Amino acid sequence: MKKPIVLILIGIFVVLLAGGIIFVVKWIGKITQEMKEVSAQHRIYTQKLKTFAHAPLTEDQENLLNQLLQAEEIDLEDVLSSEPYLSYLKMRDGEAYTDFSAYVAAMPTENHRTAVSSRLKAVVGDEKDAAELQHWLDYYFRIWEWCTTVPEPREEIGEMTKLQQEHLIEPLMEHVSDTSGLSSQMVQMGMFSKLIIDDTKVFQQAWRERIETHGAREGMLRCAIATPDEFALMRSFFVDAPAFQEWILAEPEVKQPVDEAE
Repeated sequence: MKKPIVLILIGIFVVLLAGGIIFVVKWIGKITQEMKEVSAQHRIYTQKLKTFAHAPLTEDQENLLNQLLQAEEIDLEDVLSSEPYLSYLKMRDGEAYTDFSAYVAAMPTENHRTAVSSRLKAVVGDEKDAAELQHWLDYYFRIWEWCTTVPEPREEIGEMTKLQQEHLIEPLMEHVSDTSGLSSQMVQMGMFSKLIIDDTKVFQQAWRERIETHGAREGMLRCAIATPDEFALMRSFFVDAPAFQEWILAEPEVKQPVDEAE
């Protein structure tokens, strides 16, 4: 091969290589920026959720609590099946439940799905159509249930990846017609599972603090009054109230530092 031709081919290779590097650098830069933006949205979302979960009872809620504390029933869920609490649920939810177990069985209710959907739009974007948003919601509630089955969900990367693939990525990919925003979708999907796990931790911590401060009976009643939807939803994943309370009071595992070899 003549030298000029070799030089031309080398020049073309260098140009292509440089162009590829520039593309990769730009792509990585775009992903990094999107991750920063999503992380910022998550921080704002989580802070608002913490404020909601830890909010003190209103005067009306305190009055309801006092009524429930005077109930003769010993069993907590019998107390929550009494007229004052069921009236409270009807006022909030618009539905008349025969007892607390019926409310638990209805989880997540349409009102609760609407409330969660409204919160999540700040994170996943409000431009998504109803069908697409439905997949995000279904996955959200699926992970809430899964979080009750493992001690530390953040460490179960393999299982979480399977759930994400089956219940979020595959359904969402059926709606992707414009691939221009695919990188943003992947960033959202990659960080969404952690966000949901953090959600369950926010409520678990708020409920634990109420029980530790006020005792088991009053603390659980305060939880059921302050955040009834989330309380009933999480209760629906357990066989009975004692198992649910045990999960609430379970302290997060603290990893012990590994001693360096001498």
